[in-house]
Amino acid sequence: MARPLRIEFPGALYHVISRGNEKGPIVRDDADRHKRLDWLRRTVEVYGWRLHAFVLMTTHDHLFVETPEANLSAGMQHYNGSYTGYFNRRRRRCGHLFQGRFKGHLIEEEGYFLKVSRYIHLNAVRAKLVAQPEDWRWSSCPGYLRASRRLDWMCYDRVLGEFGRQGEQARRAYGRFLQAALEQPPRSPFAGAIGGLLVGTTEFVDRIRRMIGDKPEDGEVPQLKQVRNRPELATIVAVVAAHFGADPGRWAAGRRSDDAARAVAAYLARCRFGHAATETARALGYRDHSGVGRAVRRVEEATAELQRTVQRLERRLANP
Repeated sequence: MARPLRIEFPGALYHVISRGNEKGPIVRDDADRHKRLDWLRRTVEVYGWRLHAFVLMTTHDHLFVETPEANLSAGMQHYNGSYTGYFNRRRRRCGHLFQGRFKGHLIEEEGYFLKVSRYIHLNAVRAKLVAQPEDWRWSSCPGYLRASRRLDWMCYDRVLGEFGRQGEQARRAYGRFLQAALEQPPRSPFAGAIGGLLVGTTEFVDRIRRMIGDKPEDGEVPQLKQVRNRPELATIVAVVAAHFGADPGRWAAGRRSDDAARAVAAYLARCRFGHAATETARALGYRDHSGVGRAVRRVEEATAELQRTVQRLERRLANP
């Protein structure tokens, strides 16, 4: 069984699963599916992930993701937390949507790209939703087999490069690779995961254990110190307030404010730098996270001029 992931380091490669609470649905219609994938795109772009494969099912989804920075937890909090806010608002509900912390596996860099991507792309076939994996539109598989279906925020080349070919030849070879698995289903690449978490050779497992200072006989993998290369909330507030000539001291819970600076700071903190909604609300004087959500929507619907200002401030914060 997949374990909660708490190992983070630059360049790590993961298979990640997010499941609905009590095995409930995380999407109920195509509008939800579009929004779920839009938040995935945003997360990939904000956190600089290299996404190698994904599939969105009704009660869960799978990601095959590489993190150039040590930011898996921050990105998943952004991805699942933001989508939960949308889902709850649309359904006029409250409470948890996902089954606790995301789970999954830490994957060895070499030798597993084809197996893991295949496992993910065959999910819809195993669930008997489609006969062919490319027919499931809510996955990265169509983009692997048809150039016209490629998503510009996906990373296809690493998997296709396993065939030593380019372009259409590699796509056809990958299609044959998937078809062979339909005719003779392979063993899950996660069946022999060490401790339910590490997937790779003995040398890979030993390297991870040395990295985290774990003893081979422990059987558990402790959490690594997480590194987040992003501006602090206080820095975001200070930079945005200075640009607009605003006084953050006037931002207080329960106090109505039409200050664009406050909304911009909330948007940058939440959507561009992945700070948690509750922390952002506290830093900006909102009563709770719902105030942050309203501020984000306000900026998303803002004029082109304000959008350009937001982009300039983001660049300034990202490159101090």
